[in-house]
Order: sequence, then structure tokens, then C-alpha cells
Amino acid sequence: MCMVFVLQEGSIGLMRSIEKFKPQAGCRFPSYAYWWIRQTIRKAIYQHSRTIRLPDNLYALLGKVIEAKRGCNREGNHDPSKEDIARKAGITVEKLEKLQFAARIPISMQQTVWTDQDTTFQEITADQGVMTPEVEVAKQLMRRHIRGLLTILSPRERQIIKLRFGIDDGKRVSLLEIGNMYGLCKERVRQLESRSLNKLRQCLGSHGLDAYTDLLV
Repeated sequence: MCMVFVLQEGSIGLMRSIEKFKPQAGCRFPSYAYWWIRQTIRKAIYQHSRTIRLPDNLYALLGKVIEAKRGCNREGNHDPSKEDIARKAGITVEKLEKLQFAARIPISMQQTVWTDQDTTFQEITADQGVMTPEVEVAKQLMRRHIRGLLTILSPRERQIIKLRFGIDDGKRVSLLEIGNMYGLCKERVRQLESRSLNKLRQCLGSHGLDAYTDLLV
């Protein structure tokens, strides 16, 4: 954080101290202004020093953790364990791990991977939202296979399963809505759905659908 920014925030704190200062309270102005300047600068650092801002209470805990590490170093423990740091900071190891996880500093995707090359993290990081051609083909085969398996059901059972799991258009329909379509009560539709799923389960092994297990993770 640049010095100009710190000076600007310090000036804001000074102006606030002037507005709020009450001589009759018996406090010296330099001491009062010092508190406001320090508080304003600290708050600005909390809000702007990170890409993802952390709550103020986490900064306070981070300060305790940093001081605990320094304390361990002063005692000759230059590689303190999480247990050592947590005990010295007065928190649990679990809380320390959550704090360290929340305080991670994100890396820019435009940052170069190696200092002597121009390759960025964006160029070598795979997009998890885009399926590879192999996975896309495998999922298409799986869908085709599942639709073929549905032929063992009666036309009504097949339609209920398709509607319940959105097999055709991706939109799942409730038991009540299906009941209104067929003039059935909600419980009867649930029974038909359960019976249809049992029929399908009995055929899973013989139809080789276990080959698609990895695609469902």
C-alpha cells in the first residue's frame, strides 16, 4: 500500500478527531488525534490490502497468530507446529486451520508461472466447467443407454421417471404435478415411481451401467 494512500487516510482520521474532540473531557488533543489517525489507517488497510476483504475480527486473530509465531521464534522454536502456535495464541488448532484457510492470498491468473517466461497460470489451468471430448461422448452414450433401459417400463411408468428426473428437457416435475396430469393422487404417483426404480435397479448389473460410475462423481 503506497505512502500517499496512508497519508490520505491519516488526514481523514485527523479531520475526524478535530470534529469529535471535546476539550472539556480532559484529554490532550495529540493523544486523541493519534488514536483516530491510527484507527482510520488500520481500517483502510483491512479494507483495501486484500483482493477479498476479511472481517475485522479475523484481522485481530491473525495478529495474535503472527505474534504467537514470533514468540515461538524468540524461544528458539524456529519451526513451530500448529499445536504450538494455537496454544500460544489461545485458540484451538481447528480454529487456526480455518483462519489460515480464510486468510489465503489469491494468485492472479495473469501472473507468470516462471519468472523467466511469459506463460501465465491462465494458460496452463484447465477449465473445470468445460468437459473434454472424451467425457462428452461418454455422457452422451450413457444417456442413450439409460433411455434404452427405460423401455423395460410401461409407457406410464417410463413417462413418470422421465418427468421426475428431467430426462428429456432437464426440468424435474413434482409428484403433485404428475398426479394432476394423470388424475392420480400424490401417494399413488410416489408408489409408481418407487416400483419403476426397483425395476430399473434389478437390471443395472445385466445392462452394464456400472461402467459409467466415474461420470456420476
